[in-house]
Amino acid sequence: MRPLLLLDARTSVRPIHEDQAVRDRVDVIDLYDLASADLTPYVGLVVAGMADQELLWARREVIASFLDQRKVVIFCGHLLRHWLPGCETFVPAPITSFRDYAIHIVEPGTIFAGLDAHDLTFRRGVAGFFARGHHPPPAGAEVLATLAGGQPTTWIDRRTTAGTVFTHAGDLFGFADADSTAARLVPQLLDWAAAEGSRSCGA
Repeated sequence: MRPLLLLDARTSVRPIHEDQAVRDRVDVIDLYDLASADLTPYVGLVVAGMADQELLWARREVIASFLDQRKVVIFCGHLLRHWLPGCETFVPAPITSFRDYAIHIVEPGTIFAGLDAHDLTFRRGVAGFFARGHHPPPAGAEVLATLAGGQPTTWIDRRTTAGTVFTHAGDLFGFADADSTAARLVPQLLDWAAAEGSRSCGA
């Protein structure tokens, strides 16, 4: 059994857990089995952006309880409902040029270690895949990356709950098969989440 559990949203032609970088690090359940799933063995929960957020809103107490146990929740996408503690809904960025999509790595740390911001800004020569907006972070959140205008695309919140919330305002898992330094991002994120959750839970 792996320390992280991914909620399969069943909305992608190629599910993210089919990527080697993800498959080797997570167990997978159907999102619609969340209410009856035994989350006890896991220290981290991964929620992809295409997940049914109406269902997550209806099951928000499951997410809150998971975080109350000092565990980790990763969400990469556009939050549309307030099911994730401490996270506000998605705010699109005002874009007038591709330069507005430029990514600045604020905290290289473990998750962004060894990554070139250019490889996050451009994918196959096109900008905008990393993020096109942000979620306003709560007070005390650790911002890891921003857009050119300073909007915090990626952050960690260890204050709102007893656990840890990692939020990214875009399809971060789309970089799992990148042919650049960006390919390091997904495995480093999942390794960080497993370590963070294990440390917090005393596992």
